[in-house]
Amino acid sequence: MNKLLGILLMSVTLWGGMAQGADRMIVVSGSSEKGLDPNMVNMTVEIWSKAQTAKQAQTLAANQFKDVKKVFEEFKIKKEDIQTDNYSLNPEYVYDQKAQANKMVGFRVVQSLMVTLRKVDDAGRFLDALVTEKQTKESGVNVNSINWDSDKRQQAETSALGDAVRATKMKAEEIAKAAGVKIKGVSRISHGTMSNQPPIPVMRNFAMKAMADSAPTELSSGQIKVRVEVTAEYEIN
Repeated sequence: MNKLLGILLMSVTLWGGMAQGADRMIVVSGSSEKGLDPNMVNMTVEIWSKAQTAKQAQTLAANQFKDVKKVFEEFKIKKEDIQTDNYSLNPEYVYDQKAQANKMVGFRVVQSLMVTLRKVDDAGRFLDALVTEKQTKESGVNVNSINWDSDKRQQAETSALGDAVRATKMKAEEIAKAAGVKIKGVSRISHGTMSNQPPIPVMRNFAMKAMADSAPTELSSGQIKVRVEVTAEYEIN
């Protein structure tokens, strides 16, 4: 019995010591932000058409796609930078007040493309080039979102991460010095990355020919801000 009690007391003592040691921490946070000039722009290009029959709607959409494909070729967009994100063929309905029911009036085709343009200075001209004389009220092109990006984002995140970790270490050392303790090592580090460049809604409809006579489109890319935040726990003696 005494032996068992001794083991239990020893276990409690060890656990208490471990818990006390675990509490001897300095928890600090640090951050770093890097600015990047965009060298690519991602766009969502939507091709649509509507007609009385499904076949007619598909034909209109296919012809519209040919015109859009010519624009892609003109701006030397690579095949790997064009991806069909969605394709739908659905009946269209209008509400009949007399019958008090939905009435089918035709079919609508929508094809959504994710496109990456790697010459940001061409972005405005690229949008304008999507306007063609062949576009009518039965078919056209929408640009639904624009997202400026850079293929150097990963390097910027890595660089910012290192700066943020060094910032936490400096804070921890300053706190430890002021408190009269010493840092033994790092117990835990966590981090998160944020960017100020979410997709920008555009919802620009190029179906009307009148748009072709408007002033050239100008787009401002600004800078991409990559921010890294780090939280670190440092053990102290």
